[in-house]
Amino acid sequence: MIQLVSKIEEANAITHAGSFHADDIFTTIFLSKMQDIYLYRANEITGKYPDKIIFDIGYGEFDHHGNNARIRENGIKYSSFGLLFEKYGKKYLKQLNVEEIDSCYEIFLKEFIMQIDAIDNGVFPSNPKDYKITTLSGIIELFNKTWKEEEDSFLNGLFVGELIYNRIEKRIIDKFEAKNKVEEAISKCEGPILILDTYLPFMDFLLSSKQEQAKNILFAIFPSNRGGYNIRAIEKSIHSHEKRREFPKEWGGKSKDELVELTGISSIHFCHINLFLCACETLEDAKAIAQLAIK
Repeated sequence: MIQLVSKIEEANAITHAGSFHADDIFTTIFLSKMQDIYLYRANEITGKYPDKIIFDIGYGEFDHHGNNARIRENGIKYSSFGLLFEKYGKKYLKQLNVEEIDSCYEIFLKEFIMQIDAIDNGVFPSNPKDYKITTLSGIIELFNKTWKEEEDSFLNGLFVGELIYNRIEKRIIDKFEAKNKVEEAISKCEGPILILDTYLPFMDFLLSSKQEQAKNILFAIFPSNRGGYNIRAIEKSIHSHEKRREFPKEWGGKSKDELVELTGISSIHFCHINLFLCACETLEDAKAIAQLAIK
């Protein structure tokens, strides 16, 4: 539960007033997962409040605006969200009954926490085009008041932020629970084609697997949520979208009839123009498509 309070004495958490950002919104939500939060939004901190969590203001343990602000080894400076998750994140994951807490914690950092930290500290995605890319932080900041409005929508920011937070958490926890299944499938794989009985978020786990066989896998086959099977080209590394092996260039973007004529495989019906994904109706045809691409 999150409740805004009008008196600092009623609060057990304090953050800054005025324009809000993704770090103070998500920090508030994160804290509320562990206890009820009575939040006071202050313009400045003038006293000492050892019984309250103070974040993103006051130059204390959970503020990142002072000269003692901390920076990760990868160069990303902590925001209040990163600082609080560092202190309480593993305790929180234990509360969620997560297995392999350290590994799951690292996924949270990579897929959620560090992007908020980076953007809040001025690291923005490169965008050389003549249009704007909206980040997760940008979505939260939509609820700050415009120059024509009297008040911001902090509560609406919290509402939308909690929907996003809960969904990200669900996807990360579910993804992490797929790790052992992916490792088991890799251990059974005897060639360059990985077969999955159901769709799993496999790519990151395959690329980080310590199994020797994982290095030789070129394609993964799995049931498509549209029916039939997908054949997915494997990337060279977690940090690259370059593929170990692509589908032939002449397949890219072709119609079903053209693909059948090019491949001789009757149920193929799609090849992405960027040559990383094909789709067909049967498992046997999926294997044949992957073998053709390998040859």
